[in-house]
Amino acid sequence: MSTWARQLLATEAGAPDPHQRQYAVLVVAAVVAGTAFGWLFDLQTPALMAGLTAVLALVATGGQSLRSDLRRFVWFTPALVLVMTVGPLLANVPVLAWLVVALVVFGAGMLPALGEHYRVGGQTFAAATLVSTTTGLGSDQPAWVLLAASASGAVFALLLRVLIGLSDPGRATRVAVARTLTEPGPGVVESAAAAWRADGSSTWLGEVLAGATRFRAAREVLLAQAQQSDRIEAERLHRIVAEADEVAAELARAVRARACTGLPHAARRDPAEAVLARGGRQDLPDAVRGLNEGLDRIRATVVRRVETPLPPQAPGARRERLKGAVRAHLSLRSSLFRHAIRCTLAVSLGMVIVLLLRDPSASSLLLALYVVLQPAARDSMTGALERTGGAVLGVTALALLITLLPGAFLLVPLVIGGMLLSMPRLRTEYQALLSCLIVITVVDQAMRLDRPLVNVGISFAANTAVGAAIALIVGYVAYLVLPSSILPDVRGAVRSTVWAVSELLRSVRAAGQGVDLPAALQAANVLALRRTQDLMGVPALLDGTGEETDDERATRDAAIALDALRQDVSTLAFRPEAEQAVAVPALRAVDDLLGGKPTAKIPDVPEGSAPATELLASSLLENALHARHAIDRTFGYDNPWKSYTISFVRPERLHIR
Repeated sequence: MSTWARQLLATEAGAPDPHQRQYAVLVVAAVVAGTAFGWLFDLQTPALMAGLTAVLALVATGGQSLRSDLRRFVWFTPALVLVMTVGPLLANVPVLAWLVVALVVFGAGMLPALGEHYRVGGQTFAAATLVSTTTGLGSDQPAWVLLAASASGAVFALLLRVLIGLSDPGRATRVAVARTLTEPGPGVVESAAAAWRADGSSTWLGEVLAGATRFRAAREVLLAQAQQSDRIEAERLHRIVAEADEVAAELARAVRARACTGLPHAARRDPAEAVLARGGRQDLPDAVRGLNEGLDRIRATVVRRVETPLPPQAPGARRERLKGAVRAHLSLRSSLFRHAIRCTLAVSLGMVIVLLLRDPSASSLLLALYVVLQPAARDSMTGALERTGGAVLGVTALALLITLLPGAFLLVPLVIGGMLLSMPRLRTEYQALLSCLIVITVVDQAMRLDRPLVNVGISFAANTAVGAAIALIVGYVAYLVLPSSILPDVRGAVRSTVWAVSELLRSVRAAGQGVDLPAALQAANVLALRRTQDLMGVPALLDGTGEETDDERATRDAAIALDALRQDVSTLAFRPEAEQAVAVPALRAVDDLLGGKPTAKIPDVPEGSAPATELLASSLLENALHARHAIDRTFGYDNPWKSYTISFVRPERLHIR
């Protein structure tokens, strides 16, 4: 516990973090004050509803800079307050309650198509709907009390976020951008770029991102060349990369800092000098120049910070992305759509059973069902069985604890306090959020039932097992009935995904060369979005043992890299035409890599043209290198980076049905 507390109150570098300490003190004081207030004035339920609203609001709207978090807070919180107020009142209108829950669950299952924050917001709203509508919490309170409680919880969440972020509003954005210098792998740049755009697209952070992506692309080129070289040359290239990583780590500290008046010597070193000083070949690959260009650009920018925002994306970009996501996933051909239907069917059946039982001990049924079904299209029966056992055993142990432990009601404020202190984990691990909500509802309802606690524990455990069984049955039957594959064609899925991403890439390249193909570009964007989402679900279908195999790992890596590549190309499609032309060399290099050519080099993208496009161009190459390496592993090639040609044969047209 002490280790967890130290990690919670420390920065990424391990130093004490005053912001986290201030946040922890405010949370503890608020939980103690809310518990005392509810106990003294017999307002335990309103205090609980306020606490839950605050937790769910912070989970759904936090994670980025203060500006972007407040923007999400404005549109999300009114809907959250409404569902927390109206949900308990729907117990008297079962048909309407079923309809609301089904629509929310289906919508939450589809929102991942729009991005990570939409996924978190949709899942959090679905959890709030299930808690308020199906668990019985607050059903004994008048509407005005529920409204006052949920509104006060939302206000507390707003005050907490503002107080913590007011002293350094852009801290989260700087941390996300700095992570691109220390964390390799696909998807890191896309996440940082999204945080940067949401925070206003300041010029200096855009320049840092452009330099970081050029550095990362050159780094991956050197690693690819090391795989194709003899042992001595490979060791030399790896040493250059290791030296460059140390310099990048020093620069990342400067980027994270709120202000920077100068750089230490370790951040100004040339990564290749130390390696050349040890002897051996003195000539350097061209990619080393790309390393130094990226690092030099960051050095020149991190001290002189220009906060002026860069030009926004082309008008209508967000609308076009929304239309593309709708066209891609409102079809049974989409794995995301199929999983949303599975979740909706299972929850609908669970709602019928809950309404028939009319027993407060059934409050954990739907939450347990949702935990087992795991609202994400990438899932397996092995994982579902593990969560089934965990949910039933967890509720049974909780019931036993309530029976034996005096003052078990204190578990509720303890869990709420723990949730407020563990926001990053709740955003990334949906099971943890649902598990905490199960604990809160079981403890609250058990303390209110006028029955022997042993019987209460048996009832909760039995209803949890019923919910888990419904999830397993509906999930398995849906896999058999809906158009999907129990034994997927992995290589065929990779080929079709590469083909779709290549079509999107070529369409954007043609647009950058002055060709007007809006219909073909939109169709290619829709197909690439669907194919990458489908490929993300393939590794789970290979899971039969619960342990990740080499095939699953290679397929998952290919899916993540191709999806990150698709995001870059799709974003580039909505930049101004002049900026698209700047990225044409990068698009050509990526097309060659995906097509099977073994050469990897830094594309000729001029500096100073547009940071937003420069970072996209370099990120394109980096993600293409990651994808190419994963494709080699998926196809089982013993010799990496061999020259081959993927046969892009498709059973379908670009016309999306």
